[in-house]
Amino acid sequence: MRLTGEDLAAASLGEWLNDMPESVQGIGTDTRKFKIGEAFLALRGPSFDGHEHAFQVADKAAALIGDQQGVLHWQALTTPTLQVQDTLQSLGDIAAFYRSRLLNTKVIAITGSYGKTTVRSMLEVVFAYVGLQVAATQANFNNLIGVPQTLLGIDMQADVALIECGISEQGEMARLSEIVQPDMAIVTGLSQAHGEGLGGLQGIAKEKAALMTHLSSHGWAVLGQGVAQQFAQVGGLPEQPTISMDDGEVTWQLMGRELHLQYKEQQTSLNLLLPAKHWAEDMALTATVALKIADELGRDWSLAEIGEALASWQPVEGRLAIHTLPHFTLIDDAYNANPASMQAALDTLANLEGHRIAMLGDMLELGDEASAIHAKLKLHNIDEVLLVGGLMAGLQTTNPERNIRTFSDAQALQTWLESHDFPAQASTVLVKSSHGTGLHQVVKQLQQRGQDVI
Repeated sequence: MRLTGEDLAAASLGEWLNDMPESVQGIGTDTRKFKIGEAFLALRGPSFDGHEHAFQVADKAAALIGDQQGVLHWQALTTPTLQVQDTLQSLGDIAAFYRSRLLNTKVIAITGSYGKTTVRSMLEVVFAYVGLQVAATQANFNNLIGVPQTLLGIDMQADVALIECGISEQGEMARLSEIVQPDMAIVTGLSQAHGEGLGGLQGIAKEKAALMTHLSSHGWAVLGQGVAQQFAQVGGLPEQPTISMDDGEVTWQLMGRELHLQYKEQQTSLNLLLPAKHWAEDMALTATVALKIADELGRDWSLAEIGEALASWQPVEGRLAIHTLPHFTLIDDAYNANPASMQAALDTLANLEGHRIAMLGDMLELGDEASAIHAKLKLHNIDEVLLVGGLMAGLQTTNPERNIRTFSDAQALQTWLESHDFPAQASTVLVKSSHGTGLHQVVKQLQQRGQDVI
């Protein structure tokens, strides 16, 4: 990224106080990762103030960006200083300004209560396989801070940019749409994730539909299973052309681990790492998007090429990632959880052979219906269940016939593991929970246990 001092002032409606740089090579908000030539933008939050840390990078920053209150503390510094009204707003505005210059890049925004990271990673693999230059969200940079940073990191020569958009409060998605200005919007699926802050499932649908607010006039939307109906109920269907996976342009069949995809007269087959129905759905959606992008770019890659690329795809760490250890298999899905992804993970485990163990932690931020939602989970064909947290504990009551142990929290489970020979030989262990339960620490403990066994 390269922007001039005039660009920064115009984008942010800010004022240069003591000097103006010729250009900056990026926008940094974290002094620990700051690079020479970037502008340091000081974010402010309830428990932190980035203005206090500007002194650590002032000597290598091309400029400092702060609000009126914050720049008062920088008067002794000679670094060019841009004063803005609100630094978070300015970060998004600068990113939107830069995005408007990405004239050669198809910008694809991806959201959903589940599946957005998986679909993003699948598309990344497919587009790289067919020779496109791809930029994409890294880690969990999908909020009002991460999305602008992702946009500002896109090379102007990139063919495609894949931008994940995640929200937890009302109004955030409309702002993300304004920043990203997508050429294509993908909504993978909707469920009661973060329902506590968004007003239940209907509130979630309204918020997710806001991604289309700034969809380009020539743009497209691709909606996962059931999303079109949910959007229609809240008046959220976009005016632009829309492909719904309910209509099945790309159809799929999953037999064990073998996935068969079909698009018109084209067919292809590949083997999945797990018999995961939701992976099959995500791959059909991925193929749909890839074929649409091929048409828009005037390329002619086939469904078979897409299948070849998907055959090499690996799940993202913490999202049904498979660790084959010396005497058991660990499936790490402890990064996040909502009702749809939780049941999908349980169904996948149930379709595996051998002794199946589920370690399940509470699903957080589900609102008033949380207890009832947890109680509805189906534990079919699972041999052993370890439940962590007060919400999950209710499954013991609704499944009295199951082999179930309950633990108050992740620490209690870790303590129990230290004194027990667990798991049994040749077991498959699924760990699934919301990140806030801390079960990702149990994953580390099990990985170490598995490596210690010879």
